[in-house]
Amino acid sequence: MLREFIEQLDKLPQKVLANCCEIDATKPLIGIVCAQNDVTAAHNDLNKLCHRVEEGVYSCGGSAKIAYVPSIDCTALHGTPSTKYDLPSRDLTANAVELLCSNNFFDGLVFVASEPNVVCGMLLGAIRLNLPCAFVCQGTMTPIWDGKKEHGFVYIYEQIARIKTGRASYDSVEQLEQNLPVALGTDCERYGANSFNCLLEAIGLAVRGNGTAPSGSVERKKIAFETGKLAIRLVRDRWTPRRALTQASMNNMVVLDLACGGSSTTMLNLIALSREVGVKNINLKTIGEFAKNTPLLLNAADESRALMPQFHRAGGVYAMLKQLVNAELVNGNVCLYEETTLSDILADVENADPNVIRSAENKVQAASRLRTIYGNVAEGGAFVQCGGKGNSFVGTAKVYQNEESAVDALLHREIKAGDVLVIQGEGPKSGPGMREIFLSLALLRGYELEQKVAVITDGRIADFYGGFVVGHITPETGEQNIFSVLQDGDEIEISLTKGKVSFEIKTKELNQRYRQHEVASGNYGNFYLKNWAKTCSTAVEGCTYKASK
Repeated sequence: MLREFIEQLDKLPQKVLANCCEIDATKPLIGIVCAQNDVTAAHNDLNKLCHRVEEGVYSCGGSAKIAYVPSIDCTALHGTPSTKYDLPSRDLTANAVELLCSNNFFDGLVFVASEPNVVCGMLLGAIRLNLPCAFVCQGTMTPIWDGKKEHGFVYIYEQIARIKTGRASYDSVEQLEQNLPVALGTDCERYGANSFNCLLEAIGLAVRGNGTAPSGSVERKKIAFETGKLAIRLVRDRWTPRRALTQASMNNMVVLDLACGGSSTTMLNLIALSREVGVKNINLKTIGEFAKNTPLLLNAADESRALMPQFHRAGGVYAMLKQLVNAELVNGNVCLYEETTLSDILADVENADPNVIRSAENKVQAASRLRTIYGNVAEGGAFVQCGGKGNSFVGTAKVYQNEESAVDALLHREIKAGDVLVIQGEGPKSGPGMREIFLSLALLRGYELEQKVAVITDGRIADFYGGFVVGHITPETGEQNIFSVLQDGDEIEISLTKGKVSFEIKTKELNQRYRQHEVASGNYGNFYLKNWAKTCSTAVEGCTYKASK
C-alpha cells in the first residue's frame, strides 16, 4: 500500500512520485481500472462512470486515480475472424491488471467494464494481487424498435435471414438504421451478455442493479457513485477476492446463473476463477448436477419487451436471489462483507413481477436450459443449451470446417429441417480462440428453423437459441476423436435424458476414418492467438493457462 511505502525514508522515490501525481497518501487510494474503448458498444462511454466512481470514493474519505486497459467487444463482429480474440482477451486483461496494479500501490480497485470476458479477466487479475475490488458496468443498451415491439441487438442478425427468405423487405434495413439504440451497452435481450455482471452482485463485489440497469440512466450513474463507496468499504474491511470467492459463494453463482437460463461462457469463466482461487468443486460434473436440480425461474413474460429491462423492473438479481434463498437453492449464510450475509441484504427485497421472476413453486421448468452432456461425440464433456420442447433430437449431420462455411451454407439454404449442423474448428486450439457461435444460430432463428435444426460445435454457444445446441465439445477438432471425423449423412442423437451426444459407428469404419483424417492446423491465427492456443487448457477445464511442455 502507498502509505506504507512513503512512511519509510528508504522509499523516498515513491513519496516524490505520489506528490508529482497529486496523490493524497493519507487516504485510501483506489485505482479505477477502465476498459474505455470508443469503437465498441459495451465500452464506449465509460469515462463518465469513472468520474462518478471517483465522486463516490471521495465522499467516503478516499482518493482515486484512473488507469486504462485494452478491451474487446464482439457485439457487431459475430461471424468474423475478429471474434476469435474474445475469450483470449480474458487472459490479456488479467495480465494487464496484474502488471498495471502491482506497480501503483493501490489499496483497492474499481473495475469499469461490461464485456463478460474482459470483466472476468479483471477479476482474475485482482485475485492474483488479492486486492479488494468492486465492479461497475455500462449497463444494457436501449432496445431496438421495429414499429411493433422492442428487440435486442441479435435482432439485426436475424433480419439478414428474414430478408433472404422474403419474410422482411430490404426496406426494413433503413428502418433499423433509423431506430438503432439511443444508449450503447450490452445486448438488452440476452441474459448471457450480462450474466457475469449479474453474478458479481451475488457475491457483494457489485452494488444492486449493476448487471441489469440500463445504460445512460440516472440509476446507472447512482450505481457508479455507490460502487466508489463500496470500494472504500471493502478496503476498510480488507475484503479481498479470495475472501469473497469461497466454495459456498461460487456454488451460489452457479445456481443463480442456471436459474436465469444459464450461460456456457459464464460457466467456463467460473471454472477458470475456481482454479485461480483453489476452489476444487466447480467443474463440468458438479455444474451438471446443479443444472439437474435448479429450476428455470427467469421468464420473458411479455414478448413485446426485451428480457433485461423486464428483469430489472421486476427486481433484478436481488429479487431472483430472494426466490432462490426462500427455496433453499442458494446459501443465504454466505458472507458478502464483514458480518453481513446474503440473507441480510435480501431482507427487505421484494419481487415486483412474479410473472418474470418466478418462485420455485411456479417455475418455468424443472431444470435449467443449460446442461452438461457426454457421449462418444464429446467424451470429455460439453454443454448443451435447449430452449425448445422435448428431451432429444435425432438428425442427419451437415459438417462444416468453421462458422464462415456454415453461414455460407445457411445463406444458400443448404440446411433443412431434421439436420444437425456440425461446426468444427472453433475450439480453443483448433480455432484458435474458441469464438462464440452466434451468427449461425441467429440465421437459423431468422429462418424459423431453430426448433427443427440442432447445432453441435467445439466453439462456445450463444444463449438465445430456441432449439438444441451443443458447444464446448471436448476433445475438440484436430485430435483423434469421433467429433473430428464426422461426415455428412451421419445420424447424430442428442439426448438430455441419457445425457449424451452420440453417433453409432463400427470400430472398423471409425479406424478407417482416423487413418484418412488430416489434422487441421487452425482456421486463422496471428501471433497472440497461436501462442494463447499453445498454453490454454481444454474448454471443460476453463481454457485456463497451462504451461507448455
